Amino acid sequence: MLSEGSAMAMTEKQADVPDPEALGDSWGLGWIRFGWDGQRLIGHDGNTIGQSAFLRLLPEHGLAVTLLTNGGHARELHLDLYQEIFAELAGVAMPRPLEPAAVPPTVDHARYVGRYERASVCLDITEGERGLRLKATVTGSLAGLVPDPPEVDLVPIDDSRFVCRDSEDESWTSVVFYALPTGEQYVHTGVRATPKVS
Repeated sequence: MLSEGSAMAMTEKQADVPDPEALGDSWGLGWIRFGWDGQRLIGHDGNTIGQSAFLRLLPEHGLAVTLLTNGGHARELHLDLYQEIFAELAGVAMPRPLEPAAVPPTVDHARYVGRYERASVCLDITEGERGLRLKATVTGSLAGLVPDPPEVDLVPIDDSRFVCRDSEDESWTSVVFYALPTGEQYVHTGVRATPKVS
């Protein structure tokens, strides 16, 4: 259905992403692009209520790995399995998951405080006793179908990048603040860009 040239074009870099730690370092046409241990992988992940899917292809080795889950801690399972599978079958080391800086930097929190909103979620960034806090509220058609996540601390990595997690047995999730060239402010987390509205 697709020519070889069209299929190859889908894997070529089309756009950088504001948060290369969340998934991949760039996007092709529908594919996420990953740089692992000097190798180029492509793939795509997805989530819906109670289900998660992870797909990685390593074309140079003819290797494709997929994980389909319908349980808790899917991301942690994915990290553990893929690290082992790609090391054993292809000798490729998966990048280490993002973690807080050993010595947290000093950050001007005030510029990030506010409300960020897009379809299906409202993100309130407030200043707490230990720094910034993130409270997500599910809105729209998903409200009532999935519970709101717990409010979490944002731990700084540098001036604009933070990490958070729901509990100590979960991996860290990246949160990146940035502005468009035209000045609009955004927060990028969960592979979603959310504009600041107040």
